[in-house]
Amino acid sequence: MRQSASFLMIALAASLATGCTQQSARPTVGSTDLEPRVTDIQYRAGPCHGTCPVYSVDIGADGSTRFTGEQFTTVEGERVRTNDPERFALVRERLSSWQPAMGTTLDTPDCGPKVTDLSHYVVTWTTDDGEEATLKHDSGCRSESARQLTEVLRSVPQALGIEAWIGH
Repeated sequence: MRQSASFLMIALAASLATGCTQQSARPTVGSTDLEPRVTDIQYRAGPCHGTCPVYSVDIGADGSTRFTGEQFTTVEGERVRTNDPERFALVRERLSSWQPAMGTTLDTPDCGPKVTDLSHYVVTWTTDDGEEATLKHDSGCRSESARQLTEVLRSVPQALGIEAWIGH
């Protein structure tokens, strides 16, 4: 009797452990598998009170990149570049810690002291169901986190292979 009770306890423990493992492998309500997927990132730079480049870039999850040079760029007008989806993933990852919650717009978090007349950036993430999150950033903000955000935003053209279209 004592051996069968021990066997039952071991079997029960193994069964519970297996059940826990299977349970944790399933997506939960808060997991990203159930959230709408970001399918588009729109990135706009400029203007300032000088010769800062003014342009916009629309990046699709499939890697498609549509650039529009408006002012003070090497290339004016629209250009389309076919990138691979990894470029979209790279840009999304670089910007992910700065993305506001869907359905909201956020101005530069923790701006700190501010220098006027520098470029402004607007980044908009759009999900497959059309919901948007928008970040507005003034590169004149001088806090440490704001300067880090400016550097991340300035790295996007290089990540997309379009820096030659911008110049400066």
